[in-house]
Amino acid sequence: MEIARRGKTALTICSTAFVAMGRAQASKLGFAQLPIVVIAHPFGLRTRDEVRAMAERCVLDIGKAAAGDRIP
Repeated sequence: MEIARRGKTALTICSTAFVAMGRAQASKLGFAQLPIVVIAHPFGLRTRDEVRAMAERCVLDIGKAAAGDRIP
């Protein structure tokens, strides 16, 4: 949030288990529109290939969010 406060492009990454809390905190701190990139939870029990695929999707979503595009 400090980066956003300084007028820089900012986002956060949350697993699905923590999205509601992340959105609530962003809103409470005055950044309701802060982009949140979401990854599936839990990911600790997934195979390396599954985690790699999740990471690749996450990187694409980070790029979209950083460019100002809406992410799902």
